[in-house]
Amino acid sequence: MDLSRIANQNPWWNDRSAIEKDEKVKTVLDTKGRIDVQLKEENQVLVGPRQLGKTTALKYDIYKKITKEHTDPKHLMYYSFDTSRNFEDISEVMSAFVNATSGKSFLYLDEVSFVDGWQRAVKSFLDSKESSNSILYITGSSSINLKKELMPGRDIKFIEFMPLSFREFLISFGSESLKQFLGKNKATDLKSAIELAERSMAYFEEIGSLFKIYLNTGGYPDAIFDYMTNGYVRDSIYDIHWNAFVSDISKAGKSIEIATAVVYGLVESYSSKVNLSRIAQMQGIKSHVTVREYLEMLDDLFTIKSIFPIAEKKYVFRKDRKVYFDDPFLYNLFAKKLNIIGKNAESKKVEGVIFNSLYRFANKGKQISEPKVKVGFYSGKKEVDFVVNGFGFEAKWQNDVSHRDFPNIDIRNKILLSKGTFKIDNDVDKAKILPASLFLATL
Repeated sequence: MDLSRIANQNPWWNDRSAIEKDEKVKTVLDTKGRIDVQLKEENQVLVGPRQLGKTTALKYDIYKKITKEHTDPKHLMYYSFDTSRNFEDISEVMSAFVNATSGKSFLYLDEVSFVDGWQRAVKSFLDSKESSNSILYITGSSSINLKKELMPGRDIKFIEFMPLSFREFLISFGSESLKQFLGKNKATDLKSAIELAERSMAYFEEIGSLFKIYLNTGGYPDAIFDYMTNGYVRDSIYDIHWNAFVSDISKAGKSIEIATAVVYGLVESYSSKVNLSRIAQMQGIKSHVTVREYLEMLDDLFTIKSIFPIAEKKYVFRKDRKVYFDDPFLYNLFAKKLNIIGKNAESKKVEGVIFNSLYRFANKGKQISEPKVKVGFYSGKKEVDFVVNGFGFEAKWQNDVSHRDFPNIDIRNKILLSKGTFKIDNDVDKAKILPASLFLATL
């Protein structure tokens, strides 16, 4: 490949100050680096939703290397493969740059996951002498092709790049006092998380206020900063994310109409059990098998996660599941674009945040290839919202909550997550009642 084609995406090769004019970098600088992703100096594949800031993370790392670490700009190569479909393009770009560079080089390869066979190009590079003095940073928005090849035995890590959790949101946007408190107090397991929530009551008003914002913006940086500036998320932000969703469906080779119909069914039944046959019937989809295929695709695109009921301490995959969006902003996005006015939308979003926080906390530090700790729900004569690692969690987003609101089931660690009620009883058989916002701040 002609190096001039690569140079077009790397203006800092000729003018080191050009990186400061990059729109992605300017966004971080304008927000005073409140969300600053630290990339370790190791080969990494960062995979997560579109419009989350993966490109910004790459560009800002280039900025830091040029301006703070004084790395030679010509040793830093960025290339976007957003419109490429041939894995040979990836091989040619890497080889052309490394062969033209003497000394240590850093390659930032953006949006490669929809290039069929991209792992083949990367694996070949890692097996070659060309990689001996190079660091690869790769991003993608889909895990669909990851399942084909995770490159075992190669010196590269696969890392999920997800929206900010509520705790991460607080660390970025809370007061200095709250940031210091959270920085000094970190939960190591669910028991310590509950104890930490009990000790954080002094910050209840601030955490509760920020939680209301989080339910509107989720962990998406552009939505967060737009809300902080305007007091709401503008339609233009929703348009950007909707267009990205439609683009990803198309790139995955699926029907936008069917995907939209499935999402419509998910929003309407949010926080309740989902019957795939009923969604198919109500939305005019051929069969429940098609619905299941689209749910799997939406999972691969980091849009949803399914959880399954537990009976006799086992997960029952053949029964109706629940489905949660990976972030509350996605619920807002789809409800808005599909013109759905849901009842009790706030309480449903809270339940979704609780699930995602529990899931991410239980699987913290795990790579994509590692088996995940499952979060299920108890479904018998009575139902408990979430069960994980011996703890049962019931969401009650209402003003008055009592111990009796927790279903009478055989689980030792019972936790009621409330809107504002706080009650801790010495009787171990009674559920502990904690404000949901305080508990989520610990995870």
